[in-house]
Amino acid sequence: MQSEPDNDTLGDTLGDTLGDTPNDTPLDEQVAALRRRVAELEQELAEARRPREDTPAEEQHGLLARFFSVDGSGHAALLDAIPAMVFFKDRDHRYLAVNKAYADHYRLSADKIVGKRDEEIFVPEVAQSYRENDEIIMSDGVPRLNVELRWKLEDGSDGWTLENNVPFRDDSGRVIGMVGVVVDMTARKRTEEALRQIESDLLASQSRLLETIAALSTPVLPIDEGVLVLPLVGHLDRARCRKLMTAMLQGVERHDAEFVILDLTGVPLIDGDVANHILRAVQAVYLLGAQCVLVGMSARTAGSLVNTGESLDELVLLRDLRAGVRYAMTRRKALARVDPMMLP
Repeated sequence: MQSEPDNDTLGDTLGDTLGDTPNDTPLDEQVAALRRRVAELEQELAEARRPREDTPAEEQHGLLARFFSVDGSGHAALLDAIPAMVFFKDRDHRYLAVNKAYADHYRLSADKIVGKRDEEIFVPEVAQSYRENDEIIMSDGVPRLNVELRWKLEDGSDGWTLENNVPFRDDSGRVIGMVGVVVDMTARKRTEEALRQIESDLLASQSRLLETIAALSTPVLPIDEGVLVLPLVGHLDRARCRKLMTAMLQGVERHDAEFVILDLTGVPLIDGDVANHILRAVQAVYLLGAQCVLVGMSARTAGSLVNTGESLDELVLLRDLRAGVRYAMTRRKALARVDPMMLP
């Protein structure tokens, strides 16, 4: 069992601890001095642990710059190994560090970028765009992801980048800079623009094709002065009948026609609804002073016309196109003998 130290030994120990305190100083004074020193050390320790909210911005920027310093730390190799472009900026919009991909993209060396602001590097419109985007991030303190920005170099080359930017904060939570990861999307944007152009061209071609098909579905052929022929092929429905009536009426007006020969040889079947539309078209042509001649009608089509219950008095029904043309030419000549001014 150890014996307790006597007063001389304790005094020597306290003296050594207090440094310059004389050995002959009373014990009470030595203890008081020791307690004061312990309190000072505790206060310094508490201050060291307290968040440094009042650290000047310049010092924080220096800390950020030192944190991202690449000298001898291996950070340069790590950043340069990233295929995407990476940059760091302080709160004053100065570049703190960029990787090789970023510098290569803008055809500059890193030392031409670090320490400078965008307006010192890029053309004005690009610099303004970058600054406005970055200021939003650092002012709001909120990341901005998948932001498309336009870039342009002094040699006229340009393109698009896709940026993902996040603010960087100090220990107190204050934004002191930002980090950006950038991908060049110029090739993708130009591919998209090319695809949009191709789509636009295809839609235009489709529109022209539909117009051609519509014209072919109701062709109006002037075969002689005052005589039109409309050869129809395929299925007739309500929509096509409406186009047929429009084509017939416009043709009569445009060509000052007296006879319109509607050739149904290529139409396999006409139902009651279509038959009614044809009869209304014939009546409309009659109101313009022209006569309609229906040729090439099948037995089933004839039955559909009869079953409509409409009057067929204005209709001239002939077997085929040759008979219809002969009828129209003969009638024109007959009318010309009565009124010679009718012939050109």
